[in-house]
Amino acid sequence: MTTRVLIVDDRPTNLRIYAQFVTIMGEKYSSVTFADPVEALEWLRNNGAELLVVDYRMPQMNGADFIKNVRKMSNCSDVPAIVITAHQDRECRLSALDAGATDFLQSPVSHVEFCKRAMSLLTKSQKSVNLRKRASEIERKHAALSEVVDRDVPASKSMLEQIIDTIPIMINATDRSGRCLFTNAYQSALFDQTPDQMVGRDFSELLGPDLATNSERRNAIVLKSEQPIPHYEEKFTSDGVELIFHCNKSPLLNHNGETIGVLTTAVDITARKFAEEHRTHLALHDMLTGLPNRALLAEKVRKAIEACTQTGQQAALLLLDLDRFKVINDTRGHHSGDTLLREVAERLLDIIGPDDFAARIGGDEFAIILGKVDDADAINSRCTKILKAINQPYSISGIEQVIGASIGVSLIPNDGNEYEELLRLADLAMYDAKANGRNCHRFFSEGMNEIAQADAALEIELRDALAQNQFALEYQPIVDAQSLEYVGLEALVRWDHPTRGRLLPVQFIRVADDTGIMDTLGKWIIAEVCSQIRRSADEGVHLPRVAINVSPRQFQNQNVCEDILENIEKNNIAPSKIVVEITEELLLNNNDHVSQTLNRLRNAGVGISIDDFGTGYSSLQYLRDLPANCLKIDRTFISRIEHSSADRAIIGTISHLAHALDMRVIAEGVENDAQLELLQISGCDEIQGFKIARPQRAEDLPKLFQSRPDAVSDSVKG
Repeated sequence: MTTRVLIVDDRPTNLRIYAQFVTIMGEKYSSVTFADPVEALEWLRNNGAELLVVDYRMPQMNGADFIKNVRKMSNCSDVPAIVITAHQDRECRLSALDAGATDFLQSPVSHVEFCKRAMSLLTKSQKSVNLRKRASEIERKHAALSEVVDRDVPASKSMLEQIIDTIPIMINATDRSGRCLFTNAYQSALFDQTPDQMVGRDFSELLGPDLATNSERRNAIVLKSEQPIPHYEEKFTSDGVELIFHCNKSPLLNHNGETIGVLTTAVDITARKFAEEHRTHLALHDMLTGLPNRALLAEKVRKAIEACTQTGQQAALLLLDLDRFKVINDTRGHHSGDTLLREVAERLLDIIGPDDFAARIGGDEFAIILGKVDDADAINSRCTKILKAINQPYSISGIEQVIGASIGVSLIPNDGNEYEELLRLADLAMYDAKANGRNCHRFFSEGMNEIAQADAALEIELRDALAQNQFALEYQPIVDAQSLEYVGLEALVRWDHPTRGRLLPVQFIRVADDTGIMDTLGKWIIAEVCSQIRRSADEGVHLPRVAINVSPRQFQNQNVCEDILENIEKNNIAPSKIVVEITEELLLNNNDHVSQTLNRLRNAGVGISIDDFGTGYSSLQYLRDLPANCLKIDRTFISRIEHSSADRAIIGTISHLAHALDMRVIAEGVENDAQLELLQISGCDEIQGFKIARPQRAEDLPKLFQSRPDAVSDSVKG
């Protein structure tokens, strides 16, 4: 007999794929497909199916509504149903469970998972069907035999026996010694016996060792207390299929009210338990990777704290953040990013031990509990193995990708005895790992906590500084490498702190960027630079181009292009007076939005300069594709140029490359004559550094730049 699988999906491609999966399952399986769920319901009213495979998101009716309608049909009330959902559809899955769904598959579906889930559900369902059929056959034979043997039995008794034998509930009665006094057809069918074959036998002989022990223990309690034991669950395995029953045991009384045995009833709740497990899994696991989520992590950490406190052993909480994941997610698409996260999860599960625990707690962040670690060396070794596993190349849509990870470690219970505190400390350590070059691990230390507290206080002061206009700009001159004439300026933000004096960016810019304050501060810098160019021109001082550092965060969280072009127009200045300085980090995170923004600025006449070149993820492709017209060599190369032939060769190569791409080359951090001479020979076009001039306050700019008649036309529009 053919086992029929009904497939409902509004996309014809999916219908063909799922039907092919059914064919892979074997010759005895066939499929019926419908693109319209309404037509599928009409077909089901007059036909049967052993399994339903239903897409959740369909225009005519969603998967939950479809299953709800199916469950109203008498011939389909117990048919197992698999719902196809996307990984983020948590509410959809809950809705489908409420409607009567049995299992879920995540789109896109692999043939291995499809066949595995379908065969499992069909096996369980067929077992339940066979049990009911077997029980009905036993009941019919028993009724026919009773009618022949004793025609004087009252009809009411025969009817009662039929009811007891027909209902899908296991019922048995045993005497005080455990021998079977009575069993109904459903109970005997589970053991492939007839009621007559079971009566008089020791019931424990029919059960496995564990079930027999549990049953005898509970029977003894009922016989001694003469009180029922309600509501416990028991697992029965029949022909390799595990079924779950909701059981009750009660005293069996004679006509005098004396307890002569035990009456046991059991209802098959396998399908209900399956749904409950799905609900629990949804609440405690990540939909994309299948790993436990933050809620289950909290529970496991608290148990680890309790266990370590009791045993004196040590555990560790690792917080792991992927390096360069955002680049892949933005440039290759979210589907590729999701695939990568699933592969990372699989690698973590492969490498952790039986005493460990892994979870995904959001985005590209994972957490690991290392149980029973002896010392720091053991943790170092485990972290190294984890990083090595993550560093192995990934094949995403046929293209090889490589990522790293930064790991922060807090010790249980040495660093704390509260989940939230341990997670916070591991987070601090993880950011320390990122600050120390990424793709490494760091332990939490008290010094990190002090830094975090200081950062929190600094954030408050920064917000007050914005409100009280405590920020100012200084301008560092840039000169032509050969003539040493002033050709540009770089705007540098300063903080006039009320008690600490004028602060440099290194003292506050990281906190400003991490907390989002840089968004507001960046807008102010753009507006102030454009306004300064306008004010200077009105005073007869025509400034050369001014470079503005724009952080990657500003590109992500605000419309930099609009801000710059609006301020240029508002102040009526030439776009060529503004240069946007970007870092290689932004190049690494290059996506369509960044490219479009830079191209729009370049087309408007704004200069684009790549800052700190050579310190990040340098790529010739980025240099070729992005509309930069200036490249600034990082000061670390300049500082070594006198004593390192390798650095001189690198600077010469960068200059040659930039010129080939029609870019100017600026050397920053030039501090002495020897460096200046070597840079002039190396082909650098422009020089910046203390050798030339220190950053100047706005009021000192007129001393450097005097009005030139020929400069007026190119300084101000109109």
